[in-house]
Amino acid sequence: MKRLEQALKRIQEQLKGLSASQKLLIASLSVILLMTLFLVSQYAGSKTMVPLLPGAPPEQQQSAQEFLQVSNIAHRMRNGEVYVPPERKHSVLAMLSERGALPDDTTVLFNNLIEKQSWTMPESQRRQLHTIALQNELARVISNFRNVRSAMVVIDAPERPGLGAAARLPTASATVFTEDGSPLSQSTVDAIAHLIAGAKAGLDPSRVRVIDGSTNQQRRARSEEDAVSGAYIEYAARIEKRYRDKLLDMLSYIEGVVVAVTAHVDVKRSTTNTSKVLAAGEGTQVLPERESEQERTENGASRGAEPGVRSNTGLDIASGQTTGERLHETVSETTNRILPGTQVEHVVDPGGAPTRVNATINVPRSYFVRLWRQGPGKDAASDEEPDEAALEPIVTQEIARIKASVEPIVAAATGDDASSEVVVSMAPDPPYLLTGVKGSPGTPAGSVGGGVGGLLAGGWLKTTGLGALALVSVGLMALSLRKATQKIELPTPEDLVGLPPALRTEAQLVGEVDETDEALAGLELSDEDVETRKKLEQVQELVNESPQEAATLLRAWMHPD
Repeated sequence: MKRLEQALKRIQEQLKGLSASQKLLIASLSVILLMTLFLVSQYAGSKTMVPLLPGAPPEQQQSAQEFLQVSNIAHRMRNGEVYVPPERKHSVLAMLSERGALPDDTTVLFNNLIEKQSWTMPESQRRQLHTIALQNELARVISNFRNVRSAMVVIDAPERPGLGAAARLPTASATVFTEDGSPLSQSTVDAIAHLIAGAKAGLDPSRVRVIDGSTNQQRRARSEEDAVSGAYIEYAARIEKRYRDKLLDMLSYIEGVVVAVTAHVDVKRSTTNTSKVLAAGEGTQVLPERESEQERTENGASRGAEPGVRSNTGLDIASGQTTGERLHETVSETTNRILPGTQVEHVVDPGGAPTRVNATINVPRSYFVRLWRQGPGKDAASDEEPDEAALEPIVTQEIARIKASVEPIVAAATGDDASSEVVVSMAPDPPYLLTGVKGSPGTPAGSVGGGVGGLLAGGWLKTTGLGALALVSVGLMALSLRKATQKIELPTPEDLVGLPPALRTEAQLVGEVDETDEALAGLELSDEDVETRKKLEQVQELVNESPQEAATLLRAWMHPD
């Protein structure tokens, strides 16, 4: 206790020699030190927390926090995630599971598969974890399909059998629930089956079952043969639309023309493999590999006399010496090496080509009437209506001309004129053309109706609206630029300081001053008071300029000994 008093006394003596600013600095450092010690004690004394639902969305984190608050379980929110003590994590997850409040993405996925594995885990368990992660990943992908609320995938992938055991092929099933309760479309079933089959080696789409959980029906993917019927309708509609658009573009000068196209499509797919050996000189080569030549010559002996004791030869001066027969034989042998040239063709016909295209064209009667009015001796602006006898030659001639111009386009679809047919006929005017044909162009109703109809039909209303919006935008921008570049009048220095304006003439008055009889209060000071005030001012100046010297001087005055 005595040592503590001595330490405190020494501290007081040291503090007496310090200035006010130095004392304030020491007090600030003491407060900072105490706060640091407090924070260290808080972090050192708190328990270690682990995330309860790592990676879960904010709404599920908020739901888990509300459950922990109601259950009075210690937790903490950090960076938008719920943290709980490590020893309570599994029990809290079990409680959330009982309530069905666990998020969907807390299962084993590929992004957290590594965290679930351990070096002490056997290979079979690792394969099982990989299969579970694959199932959950596929379920999450299928859940993102259009009009799919949730999905669950189960894959049965047997292990490799031993020697002599029968091989088991993998199978899979997917249970899918739609958002509005409607049945799954066949295209969605095909996509789900092929997605699962492509994610597992050796799994065929035919061994994948898709269960429609909304309608409790079993579905399966279509094979290539089953998809032919659907492809036929799709290809036929595509061909019909293509050639209908072509004909409409070509006949766009006829107002109100109607075009219908019917196409027959061959969707059979064929693959042809051809392999043949080429003839010599066209790819086949004959190369000499070995050549040999053998030549043999034999000479025969001369004929002898008869055997016996007589001389073998008789003396004949007329005859010369004779020899036997001579044999000369040459044998040549050549071995050639043949390198055959082969040609292999692999032709794939994807199908979908049109085999027959028919076109039906209906031309409104008003078109032929307009041509009749443009004939010689007729007034195009008149309202005269021709009879059928007068109109028949024009109809026959114009139908033949339209048919002749359309037939090459239709025949080009199949490449055969016999497999295409074009029918052109006159049809009654549609309702929206009746006013324009029977009404007079000079009447207000006709002109207004024609003008509005032309604007709506030609898309001028949309173009005019866009142009008006563009002009308004340019005008607003110009107005903003004008306001931004407008010069702002700044106040003069005299106005800022508050000086009165200069007088223009000598007679101009600034203001009037009133007289007063009140006397100012006076204060009489003696010489001692003046001297005391001067000393006080000097001491204040000394304290402001050099506080250390002022403190030393005051200490000397207070302790003269």
